[in-house]
Order: sequence, then C-alpha cells, then structure tokens
Amino acid sequence: MLCAITLGANAQMWMHNAPNTFDGVHKNEATVSLALGDNIVSDFFMGPALFYRHHFTSRWYVTGATEIIGGKKKFGVYAKGGYVLPLLWYNFHFTTKAMYNRYSISHTNEYCWNVSAAAEHNYFDLTVGMSLINYAMYGSNYTEPLTFTFGVAGHIRPRTNPWNVGVFFRNYEEFYYENWNINWGLDVQARINDKMRIYCEFVIRPAGSFNQLATHYETAFHAGLKYAW
Repeated sequence: MLCAITLGANAQMWMHNAPNTFDGVHKNEATVSLALGDNIVSDFFMGPALFYRHHFTSRWYVTGATEIIGGKKKFGVYAKGGYVLPLLWYNFHFTTKAMYNRYSISHTNEYCWNVSAAAEHNYFDLTVGMSLINYAMYGSNYTEPLTFTFGVAGHIRPRTNPWNVGVFFRNYEEFYYENWNINWGLDVQARINDKMRIYCEFVIRPAGSFNQLATHYETAFHAGLKYAW
C-alpha cells in the first residue's frame, strides 16, 4: 500500500512539472512561434503560428492554433481536446483533433481528423494514432485511407529539468499528417521561469515513401516562446 501511494504521488508530482501538462497553478498557456525553411516546391518559406491551451482540470484540456506560412501560401487552423492519465512513470495522453489547411498555390482545401494516444516517460515518449484526410480541389474530392500516425522522441535530461535536448522522428507535425514521410529532428527546450519557456526545433524531411528516396524535400527551423498564467 505504501509503495502504491508513493508511486502515485511521484507520478502526480511529475505530471505537475512536465512541459505538456497542467502545472497545478497556470490554467492558460499561449505560445507564439516562427517557422522558416526551404521546400523544393515553394523554395524559402517563413511564417508565424499561435497556440492557446486551457486546462479545465489536471486531466482535461483543449488547444486551438493557427498558422500562416508565406512562400508556401498556406493557412492552417486546428482545435484539439485531450485527456491526461498519470500512471506509474508515465503520462498517457489521449487526444482528438480537427484540422483545416488551405494551400493557395494548388487551390487545395485539406480537412483532417486525428485521434492519438501518447505514452510520455521522463526521458522518452511514443505516439500512435490514426488520421482521416480529405482533399478538395477544383470541384473534386479525394479521401485518403486511414493513415497511421506514429512518433518517437528521446531526451538527454529528465523532462522536469530546466533545459533539455532531444531527438525525434515522426510522420506528423502540428499542422500536417503524412503517410510514411518521416520527419527527423533535433529539439532544444529551456524554462526561463515558472511562467515562460522557449523551444527550438530543427527538422529534415526527405522525400519518398518511408523516405526510400534520399531526395531532399524540406528543411525547417521552428522557434517558440510559451507563456502561462
């Protein structure tokens, strides 16, 4: 019994200190970020993104976000709901997400629905899920079969450390879901104080199914500042 109580208390303490969960004080989070990079279709691109998250409780939260990317001539917006379950040394996240992207260059409207589950450890995390994607262009529609979502990430420091460096690979980003095109990347995070945190990501995305072709497709850099209150 004592062991179970101790493990439960440690899990709760970690949950209230992990970057992706409610810290027990600040129910609102706002993040502003900037993306820039190079894409073989649009060449140089750059644009801002805004994120807002509200924690109803230590378990339930909602997130809304939007981005405008010049060069790609892309506008995106999404809404996501999530539930966090702390269990032993993990935070389990269960999320559902509805997303819309407008690609002006190709006159394409993209509608995406995703459900995912993530196991978040103090040093690594694993995400799996499914996406349904519909494309509407020039009066026609095309729906992709259910697309498997996956991602793996690892960090050199505990997740509660004031700073951290990690690596990841995944077939999704905040504003898109792919089939087998994997993003490889490096991320850096640092906590300025109890309300502010910064992060940076460097992402490389080769072309081809499951990156079987080594052709360069996109290289991107993301930097953001999160404020909680």
